[in-house]
Amino acid sequence: LLENLKLIPVPNVEFKQQKPFITLVDKIISAKKKNKDTTDLEKQIDEMVYKLYELTDEEIKVVEGKK
Repeated sequence: LLENLKLIPVPNVEFKQQKPFITLVDKIISAKKKNKDTTDLEKQIDEMVYKLYELTDEEIKVVEGKK
């Protein structure tokens, strides 16, 4: 299992690029503590990850289980 995890490409992301992720995660944590819906915030993170990995529309469909 550990060997399989090593095969996953993990991009080297500078802090400047990490900041928007951190901000959204902080907002999600805060909203969850207040029992608020975080669906929109989570979708924003999904979109950022898709962009980071340069996924195509077809690949996004696979990730989201739509194909």
